Amino acid sequence: MVSIKDVAKKANVSISSVSNALNGRANVSEKTRKRIIEIAKEMNYYPNTMARNLKVKRTKTVALCFSQFDRNFYFEIIKGINDCVVHNGYDLIICAHHSIEKFLRNGFIDGAMVLDKNVTDELILSTASEELPIVLFDRELEGENIYSVVVDNYLAMEDLINGLIKKGYTNYSFVGGVEHTQDNIERFKGLKDTLEKSNIEFISKNYYHGDFTEKSGYQAAKLMIISNDISEVIVCANDNMAIGVMKAFKEAGIRIPEDVSVIGFDDIELASYLEPHLTTISTPKYEWGMYAASILFQVLDEEKTNIKPNKIKANIKWRNSSR
Repeated sequence: MVSIKDVAKKANVSISSVSNALNGRANVSEKTRKRIIEIAKEMNYYPNTMARNLKVKRTKTVALCFSQFDRNFYFEIIKGINDCVVHNGYDLIICAHHSIEKFLRNGFIDGAMVLDKNVTDELILSTASEELPIVLFDRELEGENIYSVVVDNYLAMEDLINGLIKKGYTNYSFVGGVEHTQDNIERFKGLKDTLEKSNIEFISKNYYHGDFTEKSGYQAAKLMIISNDISEVIVCANDNMAIGVMKAFKEAGIRIPEDVSVIGFDDIELASYLEPHLTTISTPKYEWGMYAASILFQVLDEEKTNIKPNKIKANIKWRNSSR
């Protein structure tokens, strides 16, 4: 049976060019499109592709499973996803909360992207299939037709802590997010392991439990103030909690960074407008969304199926909330 690779080889173009030409996308010249279509017809590939699409009942719609509308960190990611979806001639729907399982199970969509800690591994494993490939933003999960594009949390935190050690910090607290999430686990492990390598002990009482919200960061800082136990530097698992920490310290007359340094993770837009400006770890949010969506379309177009988990590199933004 003739494959898309055979057509690409005869036409002397890439697989993606064949896919774009046969699906009527705008990023192929008219001359190239006509040549590819003629070659596909000669090789009897195009009718087979049409039959396959009818068989699987393509809806030309993909979904983003997403429920955290209170965190503006995600909006640039969604913009990157949407631009890629539109470029590929598909529609994007955002499904949240109780509608997520319905969309994953009922054949309304051709593929899905998950950026929601409330979507369980069990649901993903039970719904992913050849007819419904799933790309994950928030975890790595082994399974057929499941692909991951995640931030390299551990490496980013390792770089950050090494930088803080070089600046002379020896006493650390960590404000964690939702316990079971991969982001929280990897960020704390990166901090703890890096301190241990420099023979700096992380004291367990300096771990404060949060949930990635500003309110939980504020409450964590209030506990530090009440107990009169404030470390040199407070590393937070995200910017929202760091903002809450800074708010509580300011209310108590505790100076940042003269008395204590505060660090975030994500580099949301507000981080660079705060006073003092928040030192944080910046992820390329738009590009992350665009790249993850492109992985989904590579799978849908049968260009690639053996895709290993992808790690997105994040960079430190040194600002004046740290010395």
